[in-house]
Amino acid sequence: MNQKTPIIIGEYHIIPENLPADGQLRLIFQPIDMTTYWRRCGLTANFVAGFYSYCYEASETKANSLSTIINELLENASKFSKAREGRINVELKQYGNLLRIDVLNVASKTLRDSFELFVNKLLSENVEEMYFSTLETKEDSDTKSGLGLLMMLKDYPVRFGYSFHEIDADTHEITVRAIINVEEI
Repeated sequence: MNQKTPIIIGEYHIIPENLPADGQLRLIFQPIDMTTYWRRCGLTANFVAGFYSYCYEASETKANSLSTIINELLENASKFSKAREGRINVELKQYGNLLRIDVLNVASKTLRDSFELFVNKLLSENVEEMYFSTLETKEDSDTKSGLGLLMMLKDYPVRFGYSFHEIDADTHEITVRAIINVEEI
């Protein structure tokens, strides 16, 4: 099968792939597990945040910030995945004060195209203006507004990169990479 080259957007390669990590944690979920039992996103985020923040000063504050970021990434991956045949891979790597969080999910072409368009818009427009505009126009039932990602970009010192990889015509792997300097949150 001819694999297509992934499309990389944003600050995906800030940390070289071959740089050895000081620590690493991997988790694999099925999206249906997370959406059926929605609280699992928060429980997982709290666990991972606690795991990585305990060794820093003001660790409770850092744990809360990390938990918020990780929870948002897990919820988005769960909402926008193929429910049963998909998977969500979460990989965290620590490089001193830097924490790299990769959240990979499997989505349809429609969802991939929509998210890729949104990501490109993020890079070309003012995030704070987009946030407040989205907040003003968002319907209560709208779960695809991008408000969570906008909130993270607005409120936290997180650098994002994105990878879009076509597996077949309607199966696409999307990786959202968040890089956080834990000392800054």
